Amino acid sequence: MSLVIFMLCSCEPAPTAEMVIQKSLEKAHGGKALWETPKLLIYEKTTTFYDSEGTVESVKKQRFHNTLQPTFTSKVKWIEDDVEKRIVFDGEQTSVFFDGISQTDEKVIAAAYKEIIGAQYVLWQPYKLFTDEASLTYEGIVRLEDNTDAYSIKVTYPNSDTIWWYYFDITTWLLKENLIQHSETTYSQIVNITQEEHTGLRLHQDRKSFKIDVAKDEKYLRAKYHYTILELK
Repeated sequence: MSLVIFMLCSCEPAPTAEMVIQKSLEKAHGGKALWETPKLLIYEKTTTFYDSEGTVESVKKQRFHNTLQPTFTSKVKWIEDDVEKRIVFDGEQTSVFFDGISQTDEKVIAAAYKEIIGAQYVLWQPYKLFTDEASLTYEGIVRLEDNTDAYSIKVTYPNSDTIWWYYFDITTWLLKENLIQHSETTYSQIVNITQEEHTGLRLHQDRKSFKIDVAKDEKYLRAKYHYTILELK
């Protein structure tokens, strides 16, 4: 396993991070205006988790019902260990129900809120890089592990130690993959395999997430994600 990403030389003036993201939206992801039109998003997300030996640990199929405008709200439900789980975020407060019973554990509620916000953050890229309070840094053109070249954008957020890198294909301008630094030695690499073709936004359809432990020089498939967009209007 190698984490090496090779920098390429260029004599052309370096673009800014904002320019790369804008170009990606225009050339590959429908244009900024198209992202600002929908008010409702309903989709299913299937997550398959794997252990370090490649054995399936679990499969979670969730249905999200999100209001995008004027205020973001979200409802998600799924079955886990024969328990019907449901999260409701009304724009301010998060409620969690297990088999219809309201949960009061603050850690459970905090985790549910993080799941709701995280799911929307991931699916609604690259547009959210424009709307969120983030620090964007252009780091040049890099060569990815599949020997394709991409523009590298480093992204950090206030009050968060997590560092993200976004890689945009230099030819197609598609959002190709992410690298996420969780700690000094632990990373996640998320590769976008396919995008849906129906909404005009080229939203995620299939993704793979790899866990990387630099200290142990280990990398293995941690999860696969499949998205089905049911309604966007």
